[in-house]
Amino acid sequence: MSGITFNCKKCGTCCRNLIEDANGIKTGLLLTVKEIDLFPSEMVSPKFAIGFEMPDKIIQYQLNVNDCPHVNEKNECQIYEKRPLMCRAFPYESGTVSVKCPVIGSRIKVYEPCEVEVSATEIDASEKMNRHILNRFQKFYKKGQKAWIFDLETRKWVMTTRDNFHQTL
Repeated sequence: MSGITFNCKKCGTCCRNLIEDANGIKTGLLLTVKEIDLFPSEMVSPKFAIGFEMPDKIIQYQLNVNDCPHVNEKNECQIYEKRPLMCRAFPYESGTVSVKCPVIGSRIKVYEPCEVEVSATEIDASEKMNRHILNRFQKFYKKGQKAWIFDLETRKWVMTTRDNFHQTL
């Protein structure tokens, strides 16, 4: 098994092309409730909600633009010290690494197992995000409610399955 030590090259890829397609649902960078004030309100949309027959309580938000407004032409984050948890965690996302990052994606081969060493900072941020998501659901979820994802392409809520939900995180 080969290994890669993650060393950011400041290419800016993680700050651009933020809107992704997961099972036909377009979603953006995940934001916590506290992070939405980091962005102009027109750049923030709901991402996850729960409800019985329709979305009732928004649990998470998302950036609805493809490129982060805080990255400059030198690929430097203008809010680096207070950037969102998802940015702090990158490239470590929910127990795996993102092949979106060219440092990692160019080195990982589909059939070759590979371990990527990331710092405690990325792991800690990812764990904080996971706890935040879980805590929000536990706080507001009531038996029988359904989970909903807001599709940025159609600007409509889509009822989701558990698998679909996890793939859009």
